[in-house]
Parts: sequence; C-alpha cells; structure tokens
Amino acid sequence: MQSGRKYAFPAAWAAMFTAGVGFHEPAPSIDVASYLSFVTVGSAQAQTQMLGEPVFLAVNADPAALIFVRHEMAEVADTPRTSRDSANASVNGSSGGHGRFAAPGNAVRRQVQVRAISPRSADELAGFFRDVAYTLTDVRLGEAVPPLKVDRVPGDLSAKDGNERKMLFITALLPVILEANQRVLADREQLLYLRNKLTTDPRMLTAVERVWLDDLADRYESSIDKLDELVRRVDIVPPSMAIAQAGVESGWGTSFAARNGNALFGQIQVTGRHSVEVPWKPGAGMPQPFADVGESTDAYVINLNTHPAYASFRAERAAMRERAEHPDGFRLIGTLLRYSERGQGYVQFVRQIMRENELTDFDRARLSSF
Repeated sequence: MQSGRKYAFPAAWAAMFTAGVGFHEPAPSIDVASYLSFVTVGSAQAQTQMLGEPVFLAVNADPAALIFVRHEMAEVADTPRTSRDSANASVNGSSGGHGRFAAPGNAVRRQVQVRAISPRSADELAGFFRDVAYTLTDVRLGEAVPPLKVDRVPGDLSAKDGNERKMLFITALLPVILEANQRVLADREQLLYLRNKLTTDPRMLTAVERVWLDDLADRYESSIDKLDELVRRVDIVPPSMAIAQAGVESGWGTSFAARNGNALFGQIQVTGRHSVEVPWKPGAGMPQPFADVGESTDAYVINLNTHPAYASFRAERAAMRERAEHPDGFRLIGTLLRYSERGQGYVQFVRQIMRENELTDFDRARLSSF
C-alpha cells in the first residue's frame, strides 16, 4: 500500500505527459454530439425565408455540424388519416408525428417548452388557466399564450353553459395548435434553406441533410424532386380555422368521440382498426380515435397538408405567402368544400362560428415561455 502511494503522483504526471504534453496546447478533438444529437424539444416559432440563409444557421453555419433532434411524440403505426368526406378518405401510415428527424437543432433550441396538463374536470382545467393568468382577452390584447398542452378534453365540459364551454375549449386548444404550427414552421425554415442550397449547387447537400429531406418528403407524401410542392405542404394551419372546425366537429369538445377518443376534427376511419382503446367498434366510417389532443391536432394538420382533396387549400395558402400575407383562416376555410358532405353550407357555418367568436384574433398569437 505504501509503495503504491509513493509512485501514484509521478505516475499521474507521466500519464498526462504521454497524453499530450500538459494543457498548453491540447490536441484537437471531435465532439460527436455536436454533429448528431438527440434532445427533447417543445415547439418553436420559426421565421420563413424564401431566399438566403436562415437566422438560425448564423449560429452554426457549417452544414456538417447540422444538429437533428427527436420530438417527444409517440408514433402510432398504421393509424388511418382520413378526410371528412368519406368518398375521398385515404389511409396514412403515421399519426402525424415527426418521425426520426425533425427540425435542425439551432432552430429547435428557440422553441418553447410546453407543459403537459391532464385536467380531470372542466373546473380543474379552468384552474390551470387561472394559475398562469391566461385569458383570451389578454391574448387579443397581444399577450403571449402560456405553453399549456392539454392531453384530453374534460368529460364534464357539457355541464358548463354555452359561453363558458366555448371559452374553455378555445383556451385549451389554442396553445396545442400553436405548438403544432411551430414544429411545422421549424421544418419549413430548414426546408426553405435546403431548397435554396440545392438551387445554388445540388452537390452542396450533405448526407445528413439529404436524410432529413427524404424523411420530411415521406411524411408529407411528396418527394425531394418536387421541392416546390413540398414547400406548399409544409406550412401552418391558421388557429382560427382549426379552432372553428374543432368546435363544429366535436360540439365544443362535448361529443362522445371527443370525450372518449380525443376525436376533435371529424376524421373518420376507412379501415377496421383502432390505434387506441375506445368504447366503440372500429370500422369504415367510424370516428378515428387518438391517444391525446396533440395527436389529434397533428393528424388534422397533416391531413390538410397532404390529402388530394385539399390541394386548393394549399395552393391558396402558398399564394398568400407569395404576396407576403399571413395565412388567413377566414379566407382559407373557403377552399375546404370537400371537408364535409355539406360543401358550401359547411364553409358558411364554420365562417359564422369564426365571426361570432372573433377567432381571427388568434391567427397571429404566439406561445410564451414560463
């Protein structure tokens, strides 16, 4: 023991000298984590740029050091994604999640971390909002929306009177939609950068960027040789439109399918298969259940961004972008004639809901951070 202690200190210095002649000029090392890391993310508001390098790449401009992240979202295999118009319904192999790769790390680090809440009652849901001083009146005055992500609709929401029920439903769904949109915008920001890069010199695309681009195209049912079409698909759904449609389709969260299967947007099945356990049998034309409200919202967004029946929606939204206009929910709902068998009558009714509840006030809402 004494002999070991005698030689321990000299041995340590000898090891340090062998490793690299002290600390004055350390040998260069490669941090693998800076090239490909997986971290938990929340959501982000990302600025879209049609030309030039996005702001987030100024932090780390080396394409080889592009960081990809994984979203904390359950991927449900073989979950049907259908149109409200059963004649045009189709099956999608995902729940609308972001799959293996999502937005680049520098963009995602700007995203807001959401706080999941699971209210057991409408009163408990209202209590969550009071605790963070979250009101729709403040949002209309320009206040940011607290990042509370409700996982399900309280079963007793129907016990509240009409105005309070709608207020609670809108307040609960708004941050969920904003969070989904911010993830889409993070993808869109990276997509626009890569499109510009490919236009300049296709050989500049790195292997990691190509993998990400292939995955994005797959999720949006497109291909990388049709980048303009992919750009039309990777974009937001205005909150005013999403809230109004959810209110109409779910009876402001009081329908049986909404309370028991988080089915908020009227999506139906075309195959006899459930992804989650619900108290109704699967089958063609039955409501499509979801694990939580976030998954239901993601499926709705991916549905509008991929289904052939909504190509006019995507074309009109792209035209707004080209005119430097923010996507307008009141105008865009006019393109969804095939969302319901009622056609124009459905569009008029949704617009009435948007007017009566002043939902267009929320199209420019943003998430805050705690």
